[in-house]
Amino acid sequence: MGKKNHFKHDIQTVLNVSPATINNWIKTGLIPRPYKNGFSEDEFAKIINDFTSSDSSKLKGRANRSLVKNNYICYLGITEKEIKLQLNKAVEFYKNLSFSIDESIFSISVASLNSSGLLNYNWFHHPKTKIEFFLLEWAEQKQFNIENVIKLYQGFSFPNNDDDFIGAFYQSVQSVSSKSKIGSYYTPAILMEDIQIPLGKTVLDPCCGSGGIFLKVLDKKHQSNQIFAWDIDDTALKICRINLCLFFNDPNAAPNIEKHDLIFGENINLFKLGNNYKFDYIITNPPWGSKFSSSDKEVLLKKYPFLSTTESFSIILYNSMQQLAENGSLIFFLPHSFLNVSTHNSIRKYLVKQKIPLKIKLLGNSFRGVMSEAIRLEISKKTMPENIQVITNYSQKTLSISFDSLREPDYIIPATASNRDFDLINKVYNKEHLLLKNNAKFALGVVTGNNGKHLLTKPSANTEPIFRGKDICRFRFCQPVFHIEFNPTIYQQVAPVVLYRQQKITYRFISDRIVCALDSKDRLLLNSANLFIPTLSYPLETIVTLFNSKLYTYIYKKMFHSKKVLKGHLESLPLPLLNAEEHSRLKSLHDRFIINEVNHNEKAAYNDLNKFVYSLFCLSNEEADIIETDIMI
Repeated sequence: MGKKNHFKHDIQTVLNVSPATINNWIKTGLIPRPYKNGFSEDEFAKIINDFTSSDSSKLKGRANRSLVKNNYICYLGITEKEIKLQLNKAVEFYKNLSFSIDESIFSISVASLNSSGLLNYNWFHHPKTKIEFFLLEWAEQKQFNIENVIKLYQGFSFPNNDDDFIGAFYQSVQSVSSKSKIGSYYTPAILMEDIQIPLGKTVLDPCCGSGGIFLKVLDKKHQSNQIFAWDIDDTALKICRINLCLFFNDPNAAPNIEKHDLIFGENINLFKLGNNYKFDYIITNPPWGSKFSSSDKEVLLKKYPFLSTTESFSIILYNSMQQLAENGSLIFFLPHSFLNVSTHNSIRKYLVKQKIPLKIKLLGNSFRGVMSEAIRLEISKKTMPENIQVITNYSQKTLSISFDSLREPDYIIPATASNRDFDLINKVYNKEHLLLKNNAKFALGVVTGNNGKHLLTKPSANTEPIFRGKDICRFRFCQPVFHIEFNPTIYQQVAPVVLYRQQKITYRFISDRIVCALDSKDRLLLNSANLFIPTLSYPLETIVTLFNSKLYTYIYKKMFHSKKVLKGHLESLPLPLLNAEEHSRLKSLHDRFIINEVNHNEKAAYNDLNKFVYSLFCLSNEEADIIETDIMI
């Protein structure tokens, strides 16, 4: 069999997946079963290539698609047709070269500086300016043959329009994988048009990349030595220095650019200014959802126990706030989930408890290649922390949210609610209630690892129905499309079978509202459907009826603004304390929907249900009308 010198943990490290995932891939046949736990060099290389090649579908459909190697043109906000064509030409030229990305970027940087008249003749033999010495140091560090490398793009002309052309080239020739691992996506210029930084103020971008944000928020009259740029990407930092030299049109521009890790705290130097140095303005688009190894996650949880998260932007936000000057301002571009997902509850708790003055601007789907909606979070130490201000991007309406109104355990900020909505939601939560948090078992549906192989459209004597999210309707199950010969030992991921084989509440996972049904027939679920089993003494029919009502749809929409129904969302919804008669009435309303499978009188039943739920919370006719007008189902 040959020497076995690679093991399962080697595949786990390279592909950045869990041991359970590796075992599931072996179980489902995606990778071969190792001989005595080992793989030969050839076997290991084939496995890695199968998962990372550009035509592989194995990672494209998973969160691990970050390993897929292909690229596309990333314009970083470049709008002029001629410059776009120039970028396309530069990328195509790179593909036909045998030179590295670093060599190509170096050559484009030299050509760009030459196009702007910022390099002296024969500069690499007789350097005079800061940028010329920097280029020589760069070439020496990478062991470039300068005279050969600069010839690569010397036939190109690069106009200086304050576009991040070199950064766009860098992004375009990188694989999608490397950008996904660090959560790197550019910030559209339109999101920064109203940001004004006064002259004479220090400015830090702690995740600067190639410096694109600086090109949009700085004035050419700013002092370059008051600009501070940090990142963990050496190449991006070099591009940032070139960009700022071009921006200030000054070969002796002296921005403070240094490799600096604001998550793990490595390479901390702070430019020899001391750890107490503070910045007047901190502005950045931090990485969203950076991929960390299991060991890295353990380090982060020990380093930041009070945050109890390994999410990169929460850690970077906390650390950046420690670097903010007395009257400083901080601006972060973040995913909307920052406001309402339980993963980020610790950083929200910190902001709320400290009464940090917050302004939140809702940006919608502003980032190309990112499905998550975005927000702009602003912290200004100049203002008094009375309330959280929320501004919608389109209507520019302002919502004011009191710190004291944000409640434990998750301190959710319902930024899509109006002041009127917020008052109504508070009224619902002011009724004494329980929560599912720590009071329910949650589980996912079956992940087969190969639906084409395991899901059957025709039943047989050995199969049983398996229900997708779309097969779950309000209160009941639709006719199933698929059947399965259930064998939990061969699937990629299966919850403990006992959780499927008991009475449970099932719900759609992909949905902008809660759609749930009580299952008393031990049904199997596919992974687009999830389940939970309450462990508190509370009737399941009551929960299903409340969660399917218009009131709870309204609360879900205003508080969570999500197209995925997450465990944390359900755990945060109130279960009001009711008497036996009220529970009985809700059960009878629930049961009408099961009967109405036959008589189709569902609309009347749903109207009666909603009226009764409104009455449980003593909502007025006007308050009920707000919900009825907003939730058209």
